[in-house]
Amino acid sequence: MSAIAYQYLIDPEQARAALAAFANQPIIGLDTETFWNFSTRQNTLSLLQLASPSGDVIVIDALAAGLGEARELIENPSAMMAAHNAKFDDGVLRHAGFEVAGLVDTLRLSRRTLRLRSFSLASVSEHLFGLRLDKTYQQSDWRRRPLSREQLDYAALDAQIALQVFQELAERLTREGRLSEELHRARIAPPAEEANARPAPRVKRPPIQLRPLTAEERRVFDKLRDWRHRMAMQESIPAYLVCSDKTLEHLIIVRPRTVEELSAIFGLGEAKITRYGLALLAQLTQV
Repeated sequence: MSAIAYQYLIDPEQARAALAAFANQPIIGLDTETFWNFSTRQNTLSLLQLASPSGDVIVIDALAAGLGEARELIENPSAMMAAHNAKFDDGVLRHAGFEVAGLVDTLRLSRRTLRLRSFSLASVSEHLFGLRLDKTYQQSDWRRRPLSREQLDYAALDAQIALQVFQELAERLTREGRLSEELHRARIAPPAEEANARPAPRVKRPPIQLRPLTAEERRVFDKLRDWRHRMAMQESIPAYLVCSDKTLEHLIIVRPRTVEELSAIFGLGEAKITRYGLALLAQLTQV
């Protein structure tokens, strides 16, 4: 594993002073180390690691120094922070009481930019930089104190690699003219914003009970079924993908006259109305 220079911070005052170097940085690499808390049944923060383009790398001990000094940075929407599998780090930080604002997921960026069998940080690092990350310490005991030098080296390096991965992918996406679009896709939205962005749940219609068709309506049904068969042959799809028998029966009973009225017909959603609506109305006027 490559050795890098970093500060290991166990005092709040030292953390505050070191964090000053991260103000107004265009991008910050972020990583966390956690341990499983059996009493809360949650992953609990042990370390917060940050790396800046200026070369500063810090490892803040959450159990000794606490993370209060980092709150302003973590909750600043203007401070873009890159983390690999950022959804995990976002969840851990939120559980610790932070309103995380600016996380971008390099895992999502990697999937949108690279062609790899695995998109783990180790795989992406080896692909981009020829650097093999030793992940031996990933599952080590992050609750235990004091932490070993090897654990701290591992933690610091992951934050720096996350930063370098972001920088490399951002450069490629800039050349392709896709950076803004992909950054939007890779951003970890706050829970409230994510919930608002979700489409409203579909309202299930109550089952439609259709009466039996009259003899005359049966004749109309046969003509509509012939039209459906021709359409299916023309598009090389099964007839039921055009519309079902129940849809044809409902059309004949209701006899809609406008495209708007088609939305009340069984089996006709927006896509099918757009594709077949006018043709169906035309067929109904001819029979």
